[in-house]
Amino acid sequence: MTDRAATVDLVVVGGGAMGLATAWHAAAAGTVVLLERFALGHDRGASHGGERIFRHAYTDRAYVDMALAAEHGWAELGRLAGRPLIHRVGCVEHGAGTEMDALAATCAAAGVVTERLSAREAERRWPALRFAGDVLVQPAAGWVRAADGVAALARGARRRGAVLHDRTPVAAIEPGGGPRDGAEGVRVTAADGRAWEAPVAVVAAGAWAATLLPGLGWPPLLTTEENVFFFRPRGGPEAPSLPAFIHWQGLDRYGLPGPEGLVKVGEHHAGVPTTGDTRSGVPEPARRARVERYVAEWVPGLVPEAVAASTCLYTTTPTQDFVLDRVGPLVVATGFSGHGFKFVPEVGRRLAALAAGTEAPMPPFTLASHARR
Repeated sequence: MTDRAATVDLVVVGGGAMGLATAWHAAAAGTVVLLERFALGHDRGASHGGERIFRHAYTDRAYVDMALAAEHGWAELGRLAGRPLIHRVGCVEHGAGTEMDALAATCAAAGVVTERLSAREAERRWPALRFAGDVLVQPAAGWVRAADGVAALARGARRRGAVLHDRTPVAAIEPGGGPRDGAEGVRVTAADGRAWEAPVAVVAAGAWAATLLPGLGWPPLLTTEENVFFFRPRGGPEAPSLPAFIHWQGLDRYGLPGPEGLVKVGEHHAGVPTTGDTRSGVPEPARRARVERYVAEWVPGLVPEAVAASTCLYTTTPTQDFVLDRVGPLVVATGFSGHGFKFVPEVGRRLAALAAGTEAPMPPFTLASHARR
């Protein structure tokens, strides 16, 4: 490694929500540089958009605990943003694919309150929705102001001294030959030739992670381009607020209110395979029509004509479990898409702790855990 490289305590590669959350936490304890290939807040990956579902219900206790821990971070970020970021309008889950008993049991073991209603009872409570069978209600769930959260993470990281370089693609990540006392470290070189050396780097690059570290031993990562559509409530802005909802039916659908008064509705894991560099960015007319038909049948509280649409990337593992692991001087993270945003503050804390060596990698998030499946 040469003297031309700047020396810092941590390099974070990837300035989406997870990378920014890592920089925010880590900058409280040392010098941090973050490198992002696009502009901060860009719409090329998985972190853009105004809203995401926040819920606790999982069959794996590890995720329930992570959601509970994330609430503390969201509260702190809300203070940075100047407004609460979690809106607890509730979340309802229904459909033949709902693991109702297991979800309720795991929540109960973690102290999370749920309620089970018949479809008729649920429709009386939320006449803007229709339900297929029994409904699992999570009163403390709802939605999070995603764009405000990402902006607060960037602001908070800078206030703690992190240096955020956007529009800075990374050309190479080279472990070995560390910068201090001969210890193992890593050198990160940008496409413009600038370089940084650190004892450890966190790579939270989403759809680009395996490209940046092709020999790491990732589980099979699938990147798809998903479509989401936005609908007006019947009755306009004064219409009663909908809860977040998930309809598990094979072709799974979900919806949630957002900051602009519209309701986002999408299909879960229905996108076409792509890459971070080859995605079209164009919503598909056939999927728009399919979601509009779904809204007409199942969400009578919405006008069933989409007024806006967007695309985003899902990058997932075969089990949909995250990768949160450390390999030598590299902390690696990916596979969050489709359900990871709710955990952002806690994932960032864990990645910073893995980099600092104060916590160890844990299943089901390790590379070894994925390899055994």
